[in-house]
Amino acid sequence: MKIAVVAEGKVATVTAFPLDGTEKALQYVGSLPAADACIVSSVSVAEPHLIKALSGRAPYFLELTAETPVPINNLYATPETLGKDRLAAVVGAHELFPERNVLVIDAGTALTIDFIDSEGNYRGGNISLGMQIRYRALHEYTKKLPLEAQKDDFKPIGDSTSSAIIAGVQTGMIFEIEGYIDRFTGQYPDLITIITGGDMIFFENKIEKHTFANSDLVFIGLNEIVKYNLKNRTEE
Repeated sequence: MKIAVVAEGKVATVTAFPLDGTEKALQYVGSLPAADACIVSSVSVAEPHLIKALSGRAPYFLELTAETPVPINNLYATPETLGKDRLAAVVGAHELFPERNVLVIDAGTALTIDFIDSEGNYRGGNISLGMQIRYRALHEYTKKLPLEAQKDDFKPIGDSTSSAIIAGVQTGMIFEIEGYIDRFTGQYPDLITIITGGDMIFFENKIEKHTFANSDLVFIGLNEIVKYNLKNRTEE
């Protein structure tokens, strides 16, 4: 669980709690000053006690759903299945780079590649395995391969089983990401690429193609969504 405080359009603080840390999260929420608005986004089932606490900290409260109006044109064929973090990330990308074609790479539990065009049309994206899942899959679905982990300094070609797994997983993901960047740049020469997610720092230093790294991209998008809905509510 992550709680971000946005002040004057900028992400001021981000505080993280484990999924079983509801009590500490509740205490933290109780310590926060009142806000103008609050938005909650969950890819699983939102904790009801936390929802209640957050809704009491602001006069306007919004829980992001597939039906929530957003300040972009969502062309996803099944919006009810679209990950809210993916949606928020492309909204954030459009806010940072309006009127530009943007490729959003989120390197976390899953590796997601999403594209929003210069006219604000979210055209969808792809989902593949994140780094830790790739390591676990090699270990759990074979009889002898060991469980390895991310290593910043690694050989491009492994000379042992351990180094071969590390090189295979990490170099493979680098090639995968750079391949997407090349493909989209070929079609959209003005393409902007943003990388975010838990493994952002690793890939930021490994991807040779120019990218912008922004760990707050999802929060920027959520802030824009709640602002958009608050404005529409005020104008009604």
